[in-house]
Amino acid sequence: MGELRAAPPIGIKPVPSWVVPVTPGGKAPSAKDISGGYYLSFVDKQVNLGVKSTYQRFVRQIVSESGIQNGSEISVTFDPAYERVDFHEVTVWRAGQRISHLKQGDFKVMPVESERQRFIYNGYHSASLVLKDIRKGDRIDVAYSTTGWNPVFMNKYSDFLYFNAYDYIAHIHNSILSPAGRVLHFKDFNKPPVRNNRNAGGNVLYEWNALNVKNNSYDDNVPGWYGKEPLVQVTEFGTWKEVVDWGLNFYQVPAPAGALKAKVDEWKAQSESTLEFIGKAVRFVQDEIRYLGIETGENSHRPHKPEDVFAQRYGDCKDKVFLLCAILRSNGIECDPVLVDSYKRSHVDENLPSPPAFNHVIARVRVQEKSGKDNEFSFAFIDATMALQGGAVPQMYCPPYGKGLLLQSGQAHLVTIPDHNPGNVDIVEDIYLPASGDSTAEGSIQVKTAYYKGDADDFRAQFQEGDVSEMEEHYLNFYKDLFKHAVVEATDTLEYYDQREGNSFSLVERYSLKNPWKLDSATNKFYFDVFGKTLYTTLNILPGRPRKDPVSLKFPSEQNYTINVHMPDARTILADQWEIKRGSYIISFESKYLPQEYTWQLKYHFKTLKDHVPVSEAKQFKADMDKLVENLEYQLTEPKAGGFDLSDINGWMVGLLIAVGIFAVTFFKRLYQYSPGYRHYHESETILGGWLILLAISVGFAPMTLLFQFVGQQLPVYVSLTHWNVMEAKGVLISTAYRGLLVFELCFNGAMIGYAVLVAVLFFKKRDSFPILYIYYLGINLLGVILDACLTYALVGDRVAGELNNTIVSIGRVMFFSAIWIPYLIKSSRVQRTFVNTYGDQPVERELSEGAEVAEPLE
Repeated sequence: MGELRAAPPIGIKPVPSWVVPVTPGGKAPSAKDISGGYYLSFVDKQVNLGVKSTYQRFVRQIVSESGIQNGSEISVTFDPAYERVDFHEVTVWRAGQRISHLKQGDFKVMPVESERQRFIYNGYHSASLVLKDIRKGDRIDVAYSTTGWNPVFMNKYSDFLYFNAYDYIAHIHNSILSPAGRVLHFKDFNKPPVRNNRNAGGNVLYEWNALNVKNNSYDDNVPGWYGKEPLVQVTEFGTWKEVVDWGLNFYQVPAPAGALKAKVDEWKAQSESTLEFIGKAVRFVQDEIRYLGIETGENSHRPHKPEDVFAQRYGDCKDKVFLLCAILRSNGIECDPVLVDSYKRSHVDENLPSPPAFNHVIARVRVQEKSGKDNEFSFAFIDATMALQGGAVPQMYCPPYGKGLLLQSGQAHLVTIPDHNPGNVDIVEDIYLPASGDSTAEGSIQVKTAYYKGDADDFRAQFQEGDVSEMEEHYLNFYKDLFKHAVVEATDTLEYYDQREGNSFSLVERYSLKNPWKLDSATNKFYFDVFGKTLYTTLNILPGRPRKDPVSLKFPSEQNYTINVHMPDARTILADQWEIKRGSYIISFESKYLPQEYTWQLKYHFKTLKDHVPVSEAKQFKADMDKLVENLEYQLTEPKAGGFDLSDINGWMVGLLIAVGIFAVTFFKRLYQYSPGYRHYHESETILGGWLILLAISVGFAPMTLLFQFVGQQLPVYVSLTHWNVMEAKGVLISTAYRGLLVFELCFNGAMIGYAVLVAVLFFKKRDSFPILYIYYLGINLLGVILDACLTYALVGDRVAGELNNTIVSIGRVMFFSAIWIPYLIKSSRVQRTFVNTYGDQPVERELSEGAEVAEPLE
């Protein structure tokens, strides 16, 4: 941790002579723009590059009693390793009177480890002063200077000048006093104040003034790289190559020595391939060198020696990368540091070249022998701060940093960091429902969650840091909250499987589910609510107000979520399927019924393609999310399929059914009298035989089969108000077309039952009209089945329980049946000798003696 040192002294000096006098301007804020009971009427920051000093002044106006509490302490943060603080003024102005509080003994200096929770010790101290006797209306004027720069930047200046405010600031002044020979590069972001340049005693003075600065409010959930505050970037680095050359000063990788060399030699002896050696080195640096940064002074950017990091077994990102480079290079493996920014990511190239553009270091390792032109798969980008990663090195996940600066000699541009193995999460919830109304019956819930690649890395780390018993309780409470009316209890401990080599992590949860059905007192029907809360909790649901900022998306992210509702009996479930593809994400949904298993399956897929949704597409994103949420929530209700509920009866369709029945009886009774009449006399009919026996079975059972199918499966749909109105949400056109399809099916299926009865009677009476009427029956049935399938699919797609494949098979079966029997009925002499009876006539009976012949009638 370093040796103990006395607290650094605080100086009291006059304002430096080089400081430019500035008269505060701007307006006092309105009451609604004041927060905390005070506001800043003036903020001044002046930098002198020649003497490496920064002068700062602020004027704080106390306007209420809460301001006395919140604004009566002064605190200045600095790094004593290279900075000295001198106060010039601490004055309280009251009723035009000046009251000085500038007493050196009143200052308290103490360490401030603001990043300790992130395991970073930066060596910062604060010089604090608690003001006495502060009253409402006081104006506090503070001025101080910090002298000295971090030597790690080699006397090159880089900074960002901000012209924004969390709370109202009446006047912001920034200036840079630079010797005439020094070249500064500037870049404006979000329309900052205009820069004014002027000569000042052999120096160049750059000035900016902003008046009446208000807070730039943001919508919720914006990307980390997004900002709209006015700012100016200033840097003495002219190119990215200059930054590379600066960085290479700290990453001159030495050959390992001592205990580190012995460890490297051991890995060399144990490794059968270069890739295995890389894996051992990466695993060691990630898992056995704990993350802890001692970033005082130059070590804010300069890594510690690899041997020291190896010996102490801790280091920050740059320490770990430096150690990894030393290990791999000792075995002739190309490995270089890459500077990245974990917030700006791929947008880091919008900045001018400078070291402060980055806040993190990763490594680029060659994993394929160099042959010809390199490609993105020749290298693996390794984040050495990620512990417990799975998979071989080429398959390791690297966060989507987007772009970075490769610290390699001759490098002059940023490099693209490809998205490596982002991973996905697959979740399957199986809900087994008991019979409704049975309070003694018990269902169950089984949840299987599988994390892959990058998602497995994240969850593996969370799992090791967590408490399994607490995790079990958290998961159980999740389902207790989801099914508040039911009784949910864990039936087994949480199962988990960590396949680190394949980089997957799986969980299995099991719960009992008692009394899941709820009774609706108004309808006296049981119902069960289905809600995909597991996916819902991960979604970014936007409020209804207009949005002015882009929407942040977790990227990369891919979720496959399935809910299987296993029901105790058959149900009528209308299927649904849709997909949405946008530039930033993909959403798909499918609902289908598995009749063999009495299972209703809901499948969801959500994948992000970018880390944000542009503000121009935010309205569409909200609509898409709302559609997804609508399909996350369903209600399974009584009655059961095949049953009737008088309140759900569609009287209009019942009337149509009666009308179809009356028409069928009337029409087919008249058609029964039809006879071709092409014969001049009758001969006795032949006894049924041959292939006609098979036809008799089909014709005889057809009416019964069609009737059972109609009453048991189709009729509940046709006469149900629920099914009549099921497509209303799709609009008037679709709903009307769907109702027309129901009317067509009811009329067609009802009429075909009557037709089947007619041809069965004609068959067994051996009527001469049977062959031709049965041929028509087969043809009409085939055309009707094809037409119904086409209309159904054109209207709603593969919607009704996912039966498209079954429908195609049924059409093929009817076509095959018709292709066999129609030619047979036309050409068979047995058919001609069998079906000879005409309507109203008695058959001619002739006894034929053995060997007698029957003369065929002349045409």
